Amino acid sequence: MDTLEINQTKFTKTFRIGSFDTDFNGRVKLTSICNYLQEIASMHADALDWGIDKLMQQGLSWVLTRLKIKVLSYPKWTDEISVETWPTGIEGLFGNRDFRILDKEGNAIILASSSWLIINIKNKRPTRPHSIIDGSKYDNSEKVFENSLQKLISKVDDKPKLNINVHYSDIDINQHVNNVKYIKWIIDSCPIEKLSSGLIDELEMNFLHEAKYNDQLSIYNSCNNNDELESHFVIRNNKSNVENCKSIIKWK
Repeated sequence: MDTLEINQTKFTKTFRIGSFDTDFNGRVKLTSICNYLQEIASMHADALDWGIDKLMQQGLSWVLTRLKIKVLSYPKWTDEISVETWPTGIEGLFGNRDFRILDKEGNAIILASSSWLIINIKNKRPTRPHSIIDGSKYDNSEKVFENSLQKLISKVDDKPKLNINVHYSDIDINQHVNNVKYIKWIIDSCPIEKLSSGLIDELEMNFLHEAKYNDQLSIYNSCNNNDELESHFVIRNNKSNVENCKSIIKWK
């Protein structure tokens, strides 16, 4: 059974890896990890009184803008893991949050860092997080990566590798495509030979523009069935040519 521990600085929740969260090798899918991170970030924000329900009462909402995940070891079906999260302060318009996933013995197996914006739901403009959060409380918090998350430069092939129609199940409470869907589509755009022979060591994402129901998107990448250890990705809206997100995957 899942358990949780909450305090003002850190939130911890345990999960048991289900069969629906694993790939054809029985290892946890990166998209499932991202769902765990999204869930506990939301739950901790609620506990700190900055949750999405509270923000929506003010016409505001959280949106994820940057994400980095480093996989040290993949948990497998039936493994029990503990997921920790804590705020790491404010940088400009970004509210930052880190994560650590531990195995049953307490060893760190996955590290992650994220940057979020608070946006006005009507005009989509960012709101300064200092009006919601006392970021000074978290300025000296532990950070799992040495450097802050940055803008990505992705170099991709000219022809799309995958075309996507946005459906009902892709949309979240903010009325746009959920961030985990972009990660799923990016991974799905890779050759099956690459996914069968390699493991994702590190994933970094920039979420740039929202996609909505019925949008048609194309995924461009540099991911081929070879021994290259880094692949780049861009998702674009077919009608506007706007870039919805960029990503870099490092393989091992």
